[in-house]
Amino acid sequence: MARRKRNSNTLTHAERRIESLQSLNTTLDFGHGLTLAAYSSMIHDLRSKLAAYNTALSAIDKMADDVSTIEKAVLELSEKMLLGVGSRYGRNSQEYEMAGGSRRKTTRRAATVAIPTTDTPLAPAIAASNGAAANGSSIAV
Repeated sequence: MARRKRNSNTLTHAERRIESLQSLNTTLDFGHGLTLAAYSSMIHDLRSKLAAYNTALSAIDKMADDVSTIEKAVLELSEKMLLGVGSRYGRNSQEYEMAGGSRRKTTRRAATVAIPTTDTPLAPAIAASNGAAANGSSIAV
């Protein structure tokens, strides 16, 4: 994703301000370095620094895209290299493991049967359909 380029509200505001000040007097000088020329120079510096910043962001975006592209290529080549080792020496070989692969398991684990656990005792939880109690006693009516 491209980085957002930066605008400067300060630059826009300063450009409007210098236009207004120039309408008063083109050689305005308040002393102590407060001149239109100094103000204009500083605005020009800000404009050029902002342009350089935005250009650098574009260059960084391109570099980031280049890095992503080469990372994908290296990942694919790494996978192909490991597959080459697996095809030459076998996927269950020590060489395959040394190259970064993992050996296939030769023994299989026995499938475990999950036993449901309940919080109730093992006695029947549901009474018989004839209304008899769970302990076998019956009540005559």
